Amino acid sequence: MNHTFRILSFVLFFQFNVFFTFSSELTTNASDTKFTLPVIPMIDNDITNPDRGFYRWNGNEMAPYPSIDRYARYNWTVFETSEGVYNFSSLYNEAAAAYADPDGRGTFGLAFRCVVEGIDHAYPAYLDSKMTSWYSNNKKCWMPDWNNAYFIARHDSLVANLGRAFNKDPRIGFVEIRTYGNWGEWHLSGFETPPSPLTGITTATIQHIIDVFVKAFPDKQLIMMSDNVGGFQYAMSKTGLKYPIGWRRDSWCNTGFNNVSSASSTAWPFAKDRWKTAPVIIEGYGNTGMTYSLGLQQVIDYHISGIGNGNFGTGLSWSTMSTDIQNAMLSSTKTAGYRYILRDVTTPSVFVPGQSVRFVANWSNVGVAPAYRNWAVKYRIIHPTTSALIWETTSKLNLRTLLPTYNFSTSVDTPFTIDETFTLPQNIALGTYSLEVLITDIDNYYSALKLANQNRKSTGAYPIGNVVVDAQNAVKIISELRGVSLQSFSGKALTLNVQTSDNYSISIVDTIGKCVFKSQKFLNEGQNIIETTNCNNGIYFLNLACEGESKTFKLIRN
Repeated sequence: MNHTFRILSFVLFFQFNVFFTFSSELTTNASDTKFTLPVIPMIDNDITNPDRGFYRWNGNEMAPYPSIDRYARYNWTVFETSEGVYNFSSLYNEAAAAYADPDGRGTFGLAFRCVVEGIDHAYPAYLDSKMTSWYSNNKKCWMPDWNNAYFIARHDSLVANLGRAFNKDPRIGFVEIRTYGNWGEWHLSGFETPPSPLTGITTATIQHIIDVFVKAFPDKQLIMMSDNVGGFQYAMSKTGLKYPIGWRRDSWCNTGFNNVSSASSTAWPFAKDRWKTAPVIIEGYGNTGMTYSLGLQQVIDYHISGIGNGNFGTGLSWSTMSTDIQNAMLSSTKTAGYRYILRDVTTPSVFVPGQSVRFVANWSNVGVAPAYRNWAVKYRIIHPTTSALIWETTSKLNLRTLLPTYNFSTSVDTPFTIDETFTLPQNIALGTYSLEVLITDIDNYYSALKLANQNRKSTGAYPIGNVVVDAQNAVKIISELRGVSLQSFSGKALTLNVQTSDNYSISIVDTIGKCVFKSQKFLNEGQNIIETTNCNNGIYFLNLACEGESKTFKLIRN
């Protein structure tokens, strides 16, 4: 079986299973209305949302898929042109571009590094006059003394200035801790042993670097590289942070990527579940070392959220990639991060002003990770002709804790059911309205979140269905059962006219589905008066059942 067929088979299999093998424990009442929302299949174009899927990688978007978030890393020399003189214009420009992205407002992730093979000095050369540095013949670049007090002081000054400039800037999505190692990847693979008396970076220096970033960016999502076991473990074990530190690995589609859980075995217990509270971000291995068929499984296994849209292989462009590679890339980005679906919403058939209404909703997350920002899930009643907002309420659903509901091993989706009650305002006008759901950023930075549901409106909301607001002082018969007719309802008693004597099951429920009266009675032909629980003013629903058949009546007491 070739790679193309495998990838397409997964997409099609996932498409059908994720939408048709879910189950729910919801018990509905005859007085309820269940609205089922149409879903966007996986085979369609990807859904552009923050903090998931492809991000613009160092100015590149190799795959022709839009992304609103972007990322770049820089050499230290770009920021500090001379001792104590800082220039962050490149960062401000990228942040402004993310804010004004034509595909939607996004954020910019940033990083800097001190050593890059083939670049003579990635750190400022003035440092060499006050520390012992050395030149790597293997990698054709200068290497600092990582433990030198002056080097550390100048490094700390740069990080502190970056923090003062960007910690509170909403356009900055995350900041990477990339100080040490080649390319800032926290390893020196292929470098010579440093000349005496220099030694490798110490544990104290490793921990100091991480602590400096934590201090400078208390309000930002930090991301730690995973190649240095000691540093990785220390960063993952940090507690008491506003945002737990996420992690990154730059060897996607390479077997070495999986060493994060084996070579880093002491750190992995701290990191393996971090995806539940902080993002995992990756980029391709580059050069010729990528096995593209590994990519999708790594996204699933490691719950990856962000994928750099570049570095997919030296000399490759999207047009020169094989269909196998293209499908592997696209399947991975569609699966990465979160993919929320509102399956259905069950509400009372009639909403009554001033009374409680019960919403039971089934939500799925068919991605591999949750969202890491704070989103507000809002139900709204909209006027059908003027589109005016009549009523809005916020669900208690927290998308940050809505972990994946789809099991990739069994191909079964088990939606999360949330059952909650809201109160309508007393002064809401009677009539028929449109019910919709809208998910907004509580920080008012991003546009409304996109669901994997169809029929998104220009406002970002999704229509659920029409609801009736009614409180007339009357008894309305919805239907009849075996010639039974409803004559009156006093709140204390029912009067029924029966044409066929038989055993009947009788129950009365309120608008939120609570049963207030239930009885099994033999009703004789003619008029029957049934003493019931005393019901307050409002709308109720009478359910009659006999020999497997049931019908519902609407009761209104005012």
